[in-house]
Amino acid sequence: MTTPLLAALALAAAGPRPFTVDDLLAMPRVAEPDLSPDGAQVAFTVAELAPDGAGYRSAVWVVPAAGGEPRRLTSAKETVASPRFSPDGRRIAFLSDRGGKQQVHLLDLAGGEAVPVTSLPTEVTGFAWLPDGRGLLVLSDVDPACGADMACNERRDREAEGRPHVATRLLYRHWNEWRERKRTHVLRVALAGGPPVDLTPGDRDAPPFDRGGPGDLAVTPDGKELLFVAVADPVEAISTNGDLHAVPLAGGAARPLTRGPGWDGTPRFSPDGRRLAWLSQARAGYESDRRRLLLGGPDASAPRDLTAGLDLSVRDFAWAGADRLLFTAEQDGGTTLFEVAAGGGAPRRLWAGANLHHLTVSRDGRRVAAVLDSFTHPPEVVAVEGGKVRPLTRFTDAALSGLALGTARRVVARGADGAAVPGFVVTPPGHRPGERLPAVVLVHGGPEGSWVDDWHYRWNTMLWAAQGWTLIIPNFRGSSGYGMAWQEAIRRDWGDGPFGDITAFTDLAVASGDADPARMCAAGASYGGTMVNWINGHTDRFRCLVAHAGDFDVEAAYFDTEELWFPEWEMGGTPFDHEEEYRKASPSRFAGRWRTPELVTHGERDFRVAVTHGLAAFTALQRRGIESRLVVFPDEGHHVLKPANARAFHDEVFRWIRAHIGAAGAPPEAR
Repeated sequence: MTTPLLAALALAAAGPRPFTVDDLLAMPRVAEPDLSPDGAQVAFTVAELAPDGAGYRSAVWVVPAAGGEPRRLTSAKETVASPRFSPDGRRIAFLSDRGGKQQVHLLDLAGGEAVPVTSLPTEVTGFAWLPDGRGLLVLSDVDPACGADMACNERRDREAEGRPHVATRLLYRHWNEWRERKRTHVLRVALAGGPPVDLTPGDRDAPPFDRGGPGDLAVTPDGKELLFVAVADPVEAISTNGDLHAVPLAGGAARPLTRGPGWDGTPRFSPDGRRLAWLSQARAGYESDRRRLLLGGPDASAPRDLTAGLDLSVRDFAWAGADRLLFTAEQDGGTTLFEVAAGGGAPRRLWAGANLHHLTVSRDGRRVAAVLDSFTHPPEVVAVEGGKVRPLTRFTDAALSGLALGTARRVVARGADGAAVPGFVVTPPGHRPGERLPAVVLVHGGPEGSWVDDWHYRWNTMLWAAQGWTLIIPNFRGSSGYGMAWQEAIRRDWGDGPFGDITAFTDLAVASGDADPARMCAAGASYGGTMVNWINGHTDRFRCLVAHAGDFDVEAAYFDTEELWFPEWEMGGTPFDHEEEYRKASPSRFAGRWRTPELVTHGERDFRVAVTHGLAAFTALQRRGIESRLVVFPDEGHHVLKPANARAFHDEVFRWIRAHIGAAGAPPEAR
């Protein structure tokens, strides 16, 4: 019988083959490491494509932190998430949908099957252990009129079936689901049994839905209070002002610990319990503001900024003993790992490389684990020792061994205004220096995002390069990881500034001999889709365009999106008071100049950028008599996530681009 490993080795011996969409979908997905308190083991999840191809099944695994063979702990046909060691390290709790609804399950490492420890009809979206190991803090979406009364929640759910959506406040829907009735609350659940206790009652999300989670929960060193995050402002849709609050674990009134105008979250007590560290943003309404690492007393008093001299935004952090902290920050298209003394002083760089994330540290701070991935390698669990990274898992090595992958290099162009425009150029397998190939410019979303050296499951650079194209990947103004001045240069300038940067970066790729200027397309999603629509009215250099989930009319987008703080920050206020700013940023103003063939894709359940923008762009293209195609996924939101839809999305996009620019050594296909 031929095993998958032997089959992969046989393919490798026969020579590398092109990377395909099926390879991407079938690649094992390693995630969510958690280091045991004694630092001996790392728990994590591995997801694999289900036999029917409709979704993913996953399992909990452990691997020795010193190195060794991983061991699978669960075998049910289920989706699991968030494995977390108990405080004594003897058990692992994790989320599982094996019973039909997502609940917390508990596995004793001494042996036996995992058993459910929650049975909430409202399901569990996240959890954290209580320090004594006798209970859990679980996140669940409840009707605020019911709180932890599960019979009441079931009754209210039955009453709501078949009824219309009714909203009386903003932020009534989010990403791809309606949120007009339910709220995320923290419930205390005893492992010994008994009814749950609602610790964050009331008509508000605490922690905030989708912006908070188990990482925003912490229990005070004396075990008497819970720290959580809540938005105190009355209109949640325009506020990024999350504050730390404390509430008795027995239940009662909550009190605020922070009162800054921006976001305060991710509280972490030092191992000795004498200090509290947390992440904080200084400015109101700016979701992408620099995340500072603050340190104060256990009640968040007298905070100090441990990253005051660092023009970067903290991503992950963890205590490494009582006197120092580790943290990561996106920097120059990759990740940098820093350490900083709790007593003060400048952060010290320990490591810099690709995409290091999900830091987890042992109780004594001596062992560190994380996930590492790059353009050319999917995520795997690694140990971090000083300035070195050592792999602990190799689940994807066999799948990669027979594949031909492209090559990425960092490039810096000079913009029209003299600004340095960083980014990457990726060439396909077998590319020879100076060989001009058909090229695709990829425009990232955000816009305060960035192309980084990572393994992306939706816009995978190796998969795109495998089509025989050079990829031109600019980190234009607005991109994160290059200092706040570069990131904020896009505010009130969604059009000309970034378009000029993209143009300069594309010119450099052509001048270097990597891109054929006569055979180029551009593609992007979210803000990237908006910029693609902008490109269509400003240049004829591209043979085709692909816009996924992009705005057509930025002013109209204000009224059909959900997180209003975002456009209000980007444009300087509301359209009532800043109409010209919204109009200036709208690709619709230039639709009369559109001439380039464009593929428009969208999710019908997209509440971030409503599907009407995709429909509007397609209507404009058709009425202009421009070759165009509209593809709408009825069961997707802002991102195309389901495997069958992901396959269809890539097939549509790649077919469209090949028809217009061909591939290496091949002319455009007949249309």
